[in-house]
Amino acid sequence: MATSNNVHDFLSDFTGLDWLNTEEAAVYLRLLTKKGQPCKERLRNLVNKRRVPFYKPFGRLMFRRSELQKLIETSRQGTTNGNSKILR
Repeated sequence: MATSNNVHDFLSDFTGLDWLNTEEAAVYLRLLTKKGQPCKERLRNLVNKRRVPFYKPFGRLMFRRSELQKLIETSRQGTTNGNSKILR
């Protein structure tokens, strides 16, 4: 993938990718530093805690984009029924 100078441009490039490296996965999960750069250290901490699905072929961390998306979708918080009130 390209350099991460502009995170918004970086995010638009994920449509054709099945596998992400550490930097790409950090951007995909919006794990960013205060300066807007990918926070690879935070992602590695989540990997060490087994909170994020990963693969490690040839000693390099790789992430399947579909599994990261599923991780996000299954971590939904709040109610799912129509009785919930939206705070304004």
